Amino acid sequence: MLGLAALTAGLGCAAQASHSVPPKTGESGSKTESTVVVPIVVSPYSDDELAAQFEKARALLAADKYREAGEAFDRLLRLSPDGLVAPPSLFNRGIAHDGLGERSQGAERYRDLLRRFPEHALAPSARGRLLRSLGYLERWSELVVVADQVLASQGLSVLQIVEARGARALGLVEQGLIDEASRDVMRARDLIEEHRLGEAGKLPIELAPVSFALGEVRKGKSEEIKLAPVPPNFTEVLEQRCQGLLDAQNAYTDAMRAHDAHWSAMAGFRIGQLYEQLHRDVMEIPPPSAATSLRKKQLFEGAMRLRYRVLLEKGLRMMDGVVRMGERTGEASAWVGRAKEAQKQLERALAEEKAVLAGMPFTEAELQDGLNALKGK
Repeated sequence: MLGLAALTAGLGCAAQASHSVPPKTGESGSKTESTVVVPIVVSPYSDDELAAQFEKARALLAADKYREAGEAFDRLLRLSPDGLVAPPSLFNRGIAHDGLGERSQGAERYRDLLRRFPEHALAPSARGRLLRSLGYLERWSELVVVADQVLASQGLSVLQIVEARGARALGLVEQGLIDEASRDVMRARDLIEEHRLGEAGKLPIELAPVSFALGEVRKGKSEEIKLAPVPPNFTEVLEQRCQGLLDAQNAYTDAMRAHDAHWSAMAGFRIGQLYEQLHRDVMEIPPPSAATSLRKKQLFEGAMRLRYRVLLEKGLRMMDGVVRMGERTGEASAWVGRAKEAQKQLERALAEEKAVLAGMPFTEAELQDGLNALKGK
């Protein structure tokens, strides 16, 4: 947030008139071309009065009175759309939109500032805020473009570079470009390790995109490991898949250390999704060749349901946590909505598992013994 300290005494006011009057054609019997006139905005306020209004709006913003502040900045933009108050008013209007949860409108304000005042001192800050807004809005292709613009800027701090690399990686991985995203994650992590950033305690918010993108890369690579058809080295492959899940979970958990509701919702949902997907994949494993009778096949199915039901339970616990966190903090992003839907699906899946197991002609002990026998234990 920037006050008007940088504004000089010669604060600009109204936009200059710009008329375009094409020459007339012949005098006799000819038609005069229409005149195009750009509207003139004349402010009834002096520079000092505009500056005073800006400071009042800024005070409202500092007090988290986002709606009142936003209306005040809008008024300033109407009064002086091209004056020196315009860039900081656009920037702070974007912050007010963000405070109200109006991320799309906030992003448009930052875009407007960058489009109209690309050389202004607030342009780098606007670009950084736009970067975060695009991640929130899941506009992945634009996120990569803006991240590239940030990285092309001069005088960036290490944290700014790390955040831009993480955002770029996130934009790429969400478009399925896992290898390209992995390279950006590695470059960001090299800087993190070199400067020993976020080693303990709360994770700086700038590092959260890197951790989450790392989780996405690991999740993608882990889920490329298929369990059906059953490979000859099934035990080894299953172990690799499970290790990939744990590695991804560790990265998502690291993103939660930022203590930010949005990143926590994203990470919590993804962890729950990891367990849900693994359960879906293991349940596609067909009975082994040793299961030659209907009873043995039923034993195998029941034992698999019993053994891997815990994956559904873990997934449901994560979704429950995300939903509760959303209610507690007011976080209302699409990720909380996804968690609510997944919560319902997992509850139905668990109820189905219990119903199927209850309807089988075996006790849980018999199911476990049957699975051990099929495995040759």
